[in-house]
Amino acid sequence: MKHKTYPLKNNPLKSWNEVFENPRPITLKEKFQTGTVIINKKGTLNPEHPLAQDIKDEELEVPILAYWIHNEKQGDYLLDAGLDKSYYQDPRGGIKKPLAEEFIQKKDQNIKFHIEKNIIQLKAVFLSHLHPDHIAGIRELPKNIPYVIGKNEFEEYKPENYGNFLKNLKILYEIDFSKKDGISPLGPSVDLLGDGSLWAISTPGHTPGHISFLINSYNGPVFLTMDACFIHENLEKKVAPSSYTWNVKLAQKTLEKIIQFLKEYPQVKVLCGHECKEL
Repeated sequence: MKHKTYPLKNNPLKSWNEVFENPRPITLKEKFQTGTVIINKKGTLNPEHPLAQDIKDEELEVPILAYWIHNEKQGDYLLDAGLDKSYYQDPRGGIKKPLAEEFIQKKDQNIKFHIEKNIIQLKAVFLSHLHPDHIAGIRELPKNIPYVIGKNEFEEYKPENYGNFLKNLKILYEIDFSKKDGISPLGPSVDLLGDGSLWAISTPGHTPGHISFLINSYNGPVFLTMDACFIHENLEKKVAPSSYTWNVKLAQKTLEKIIQFLKEYPQVKVLCGHECKEL
């Protein structure tokens, strides 16, 4: 598999105020639930953080999501790929690797079912990071379109332990955030489609190259935290996740930037990585 830098156009907008003053014809069409996963609340909120001392040791069943984005001029895109149908019969998705994760899936929850039901002609898939619950669906998606990750993300991808969900891709595109300025108070941000409609924001911590997304719609901006923030309690308690997290301290710094962003721009709706409801 070859790695190529994802081509980007320079956007002259320097602040989120400027971005939001120029909404574009783009829509978050639907949140596709492709399965569920059991996580523990201790770890979903870092139990070592001073603000998390009252967190209970309890299991939560949370959705595994992929997002259908439609740009009126440029077509349909997917943010994350969720799960393929292998998980309906086998919670490990047919993976025999030692650390293969177990997920729960009902009939017709797999990503291909959603794509075909809605007659979606995908132009590209943008991946927040390379954990199995975000990329397993690639196995049943078309391979003749771009798949895009953040630079430095692939280095931590361990198919020998979790399963090689990328094996049939010929090219993997990477966003190089190192050459892009941050748009305060968030990190480096790039205009993915070149028209100011869909932004990728570098939000490392959960993984090295983790990406969150912002949809700059006529209906108002929507911020998709992806796994920089698992559930709404991360925002409410101001405590980042620690489970499955590459760098807990960096994840906390990233969460604090997101909280500051949402405070400065209260018009922004937010969706957390493993919750269906919009805040």
